[in-house]
Amino acid sequence: MRSTILITGATGMIGRCLTEKILDQTDMWVVLLVHKQGEDLSKKDFVKKFLNNKNSPDVLKRIEIVSGDIVEPQLSKKLQLSQLASKITHVFHLAASTRFDLDLQVARSINVVGTQNILEFAKQCPNLLQFGFASTAYVSGKRTGTVMENEYRHSDGFVNSYEQSKYEAEELIIKHWDDIPAAIYRFSTIIGDSQTGGVSHFTAPHQSLRLMHLGLASMIPGTPEYKVDLIPTDYAVETTFQLFINKFQASTLYHIVSGNDKSFTLQEMIDESYKCLANFDPVWEKRQYPKPVITSESAFNLFLDSAKQAKNPFIHKVMSAMQHFAHQLNYPKEFDMTNTILALPDYQKQLPHIGEYYSRVVKYCLEVGWGKKI
Repeated sequence: MRSTILITGATGMIGRCLTEKILDQTDMWVVLLVHKQGEDLSKKDFVKKFLNNKNSPDVLKRIEIVSGDIVEPQLSKKLQLSQLASKITHVFHLAASTRFDLDLQVARSINVVGTQNILEFAKQCPNLLQFGFASTAYVSGKRTGTVMENEYRHSDGFVNSYEQSKYEAEELIIKHWDDIPAAIYRFSTIIGDSQTGGVSHFTAPHQSLRLMHLGLASMIPGTPEYKVDLIPTDYAVETTFQLFINKFQASTLYHIVSGNDKSFTLQEMIDESYKCLANFDPVWEKRQYPKPVITSESAFNLFLDSAKQAKNPFIHKVMSAMQHFAHQLNYPKEFDMTNTILALPDYQKQLPHIGEYYSRVVKYCLEVGWGKKI
């Protein structure tokens, strides 16, 4: 029987790169569950738009597009009727809302209910060998100190609804460990490609950089020595591929993170951001915008309240998004990587320090104006 993988979230930051790698480096057939962005496209047009023009006949014949929404109440039944269940040997569930500012019930309706629906389908696949779930290292929420991979329960609370909904989705996966051969892959914050600086989805760190470029970043919460864990897209994808395709271990949680030794402190991140902006934008340098002050959580909340009163819709939108991310900087933590390193002993050695590639990300953000689609 040939290997066939169902992938959700194939248009996302990790999903599209992981799908490309599976098509490039394995002979697996790929079924993509597609919602909104690609459901009206032909297979050829979808591949051209989202999968880096992988339009060769040999690749196209291995791809099947299935229209569906992970939150559909009858999703499992719909997929079974399409006769997918008997073909599927692998599932990788990446589809999720990564917005930090959603109401908790809305976040749950996507991230928890969607995960439950994919699990229900997976249980109907008689030939299922592996199930992968993409999560976030920040299911650790407001915990501080060292966060072990295998410590998946805590009562410290969460900074935003995204963290909490992914935590609850993980609970569903873990409850099914006796029924489904599943593993969980927790990412820190994806920053961009280490070689090109390319960014497909501009998230909170990129918007923070944008505020600096606009001269609007007057303060940020946290402490100067807080380690900001950012990981390059290409290494996150390669690590996920190796752990899932070549080193799969069921009932295991992995942190796919950079770690403190490969990360900037918050103060270093600010300093390097200003240095890079000055190097790539001489006009910006002449404006001499002051660097943001690292301040207390209460002071930052006052700053946010005043910023939200501005009548500029752009400022209001960016500040609102930032509010639900920046408070994580008040909870310093380090992510244990025992399971990841056990499977991939050279992981830390191969992973570059952010200082080796961050300038490329800054340059890319400037070139595309923080939001032009790539």
